[in-house]
Amino acid sequence: MLHFYEGQIRKFITQFVRILSNFSVETGKGSDGQINLRAVPVVYGDPTRQVANIIRNNSENALQYAPRIAAYVNALTYDRERMQNPYHVEKQHLKQRDVDADGNYTNKLGAGYTIEKVMPSPFTLSVSCDIWTTSTDQKLQVMEQILYLFNPDFEIQKTDNYIDWTSLSYVELTGVTFSSRTIPVGADSEIDVATLTFEMPIWLSPPVKVKKLGVVEKIIMSIYDDDGGITKGLIDGSLMTRSFISPSNYGLLLVGNQLRLLGTTGVNVTSGGDGYYTGATAGQYDPFDTFGPPLNWKTILDKYGKVINGTSQVKLLQENGNEVVGTIATTNLDDTILLFNIDTDTIPNNSLTAVKKIINPATFDPGTPATGDRYLIINDVGDSTASVQSATWGTLIANVGDIIEYDGAKWVKKFDASNPDSTQHYVTNTHTGIQFRFNGTEWVKSYEGVYTQGKWTIILDGNNVNYDPSLDATTP
Repeated sequence: MLHFYEGQIRKFITQFVRILSNFSVETGKGSDGQINLRAVPVVYGDPTRQVANIIRNNSENALQYAPRIAAYVNALTYDRERMQNPYHVEKQHLKQRDVDADGNYTNKLGAGYTIEKVMPSPFTLSVSCDIWTTSTDQKLQVMEQILYLFNPDFEIQKTDNYIDWTSLSYVELTGVTFSSRTIPVGADSEIDVATLTFEMPIWLSPPVKVKKLGVVEKIIMSIYDDDGGITKGLIDGSLMTRSFISPSNYGLLLVGNQLRLLGTTGVNVTSGGDGYYTGATAGQYDPFDTFGPPLNWKTILDKYGKVINGTSQVKLLQENGNEVVGTIATTNLDDTILLFNIDTDTIPNNSLTAVKKIINPATFDPGTPATGDRYLIINDVGDSTASVQSATWGTLIANVGDIIEYDGAKWVKKFDASNPDSTQHYVTNTHTGIQFRFNGTEWVKSYEGVYTQGKWTIILDGNNVNYDPSLDATTP
């Protein structure tokens, strides 16, 4: 991996130091009757003995300067509660404003860019500040100016990049130690130290992929010949060497971002009557029992072409006729796996509001729910004949596959799986980032699972010594 450093943690620490800056204390009145103010400096680093010696100029006869504030980091921990789908890639299309010869912006569109961002990692940054003062009045002045800002937190922003949603965060006050003096008070030093502790939920983002969009200005050829057929050069590889192959007698298993090639016994896998294996019901179907173990991808790659990492594609035909498309790449770790980077623009749009989790209401405790909390349930809940309400779900009556929601006062059913409309529904589980589809009978994974023969297509580079383009000349 190439060296990458953006100073993301440093930027959050800098914002924290800025929050503690520009405070002052009163030092009395001047000859003109005006109140004199002294700025309280902020330094980074906890007050170790070495730092204290530097402040005293390495002399025991020098008085320690106060007031002052010392800010420092206590801990940096991974926050699993905020973890999102690590395979998610956000794609954005942006346009610049055109610039004239003088460097001024015009009203015309300029260059276009596609930005792909991988899901960042969540962390909790724990920080503290020590307030050094020589009197109680000084301490009260500084603390009062700081504490009123946190009710209960203070919002910050590490950058002004409007497409970087991870730049927003907040600083939450978690603890106050009014004094760290020993007993008896003032035994060794006239300096008193008050400590404030804070926490910041932050995101650390990997580098983004930026692609500049090209513009087609002129077409210099037609793909059709004089008889109206496709030009032979597009087929035989003289003009285009890409091959669109829909391999027969092979199945395809997609799990997460991994594609596996499956040998078939000729028996179609069924799930809910749609011809796709999804694994929605645990233990009911096993793709390896039906198709056999995963095969080496060289079985078809050496026959038809070769994979160009990040360019070659796989298209997955959905039940509604749409296609989910993504680029593929090989891996040296396992020849039975192709890495699949899905084009997010081809993922079906959600028709229902996302759910927090998929739960078993018989064992799951929602705690203190917030208005709008939604769950997809895998077991029945409630009984119309029961005389005692459920302590967790109240009067709610729902069945397997229903979606329930807390409306602020009680739990209600928002989607009835036993009486769906004719619309095919999609919903995302925000806890895992996986999208599900309701096929009229059950919830199944939207596009992950097994694709039988004829349900998938691989697009390869045909420039291979063993590749004969004439074999595909009659294939649409």
